[in-house]
Amino acid sequence: MEKIVTSIPRQLLSKFDMKNSFSPEEVKRVFVDALGNDINIKYAFAMFCSQVDFNELSETHQFGSTFSELRLEVSKKCFEGWPRFNFESLLSYSKQSTMSGLVNEVTDIGLDFGCGD
Repeated sequence: MEKIVTSIPRQLLSKFDMKNSFSPEEVKRVFVDALGNDINIKYAFAMFCSQVDFNELSETHQFGSTFSELRLEVSKKCFEGWPRFNFESLLSYSKQSTMSGLVNEVTDIGLDFGCGD
């Protein structure tokens, strides 16, 4: 789920501009381009599509989880259980994750150079 949250929002924004929700086709296109497969795409549909679109997809795809259940999982993982996240909060999270990864890389490099004989 982490890869979905950290990479998909920025790519959706880049390809389709800012929206409250995206079509299933837009989400699938970006998801497959970014991750190379459609494993766990149900999370992306729950995060980035409207509930109506998700429910329509669920009728044919048998996700095994409801829109609310998937969003609750995302909220626990990314937003300390806050279930009312939206695209803006997902986009913000993706930018923070990128920055914390960069800080960790810089810190690791600094440790490599700072600890000598």
